[in-house]
Amino acid sequence: MKEEKGMTFWRSAAIGVKVLVTMLLAAMCVTTGNAEMEFFFVITILLWIPLLLLAFVITICNVRMRDTYQRVVFLWGVGNLLLFGLTWWLDSRQADEVEVDGLVAHYCEHERELWTLADYTRSAMDSGAYLDLEFDGDKVDHFHTRVAGGEFVYRWKTSGPIDAVEVGATIGLTADEIEGIRQRLKDLDCFCIALSDYNGLADDSVTVYGRRRAVRDVDIVTIGRKRYGMSAYYYNLYRQPMSDSTWNELLVDDCTRIPVNDTLALEYGSPAFGDICYPCKADIVRRMNLNEK
Repeated sequence: MKEEKGMTFWRSAAIGVKVLVTMLLAAMCVTTGNAEMEFFFVITILLWIPLLLLAFVITICNVRMRDTYQRVVFLWGVGNLLLFGLTWWLDSRQADEVEVDGLVAHYCEHERELWTLADYTRSAMDSGAYLDLEFDGDKVDHFHTRVAGGEFVYRWKTSGPIDAVEVGATIGLTADEIEGIRQRLKDLDCFCIALSDYNGLADDSVTVYGRRRAVRDVDIVTIGRKRYGMSAYYYNLYRQPMSDSTWNELLVDDCTRIPVNDTLALEYGSPAFGDICYPCKADIVRRMNLNEK
């Protein structure tokens, strides 16, 4: 009797896991690609992966299909795997050609305004300063700075309230200038900007935490275009046309960026996890015929 009750408990638990996994995968499948899903991914990142692995183990344990229960659970597990594959395929597809075409079209339409934003921000900063400023709506999400010759200072929203005016003052930004940056980003439907004032920074090679951007790359302005779950797409604007060697380096050695023209590269990354390879980069490069400058 006790053994029978134990078997019933574990079978009920297995069914419960299957229900949770199915619901979770279905939710991810339906909501793939929505910027609003960042909270969903943050909450479930530590939940759905263990559940998926447990569901896989449960499926394997019932592969013999000796009774009706085992047949149902095994076929259910196969359905979960197919649903996971569909979710992954939809995610890859949405992050591929359609997204790239939209990014390039937006850049072509707003190229002048993007450079106006970059020039406005750099002219407002102190000489030799570095800025990485990201907004979440009207609020500051993070505000990383570095004064000329100093150390990087990282301020994250998750670590406590950020006094943008106080932080901005350390690199010469006033409250009105910070608001000007925020409004210009909002008008462009963008969310962040990172750049250096290049005076006196040419020999600096320190890499900023969370972003694969060395301060020596002083001719690059990074503007966040669009969030995608916990990842995001960025524009890299080059003040000077990139050389052939830089172009080839981005194509071959840098999986996170795609050069589009002499002054623009698209970048894919994660504010939470750092560098992530650009989805389907090889296919995009081939389709857009970017192998040769």
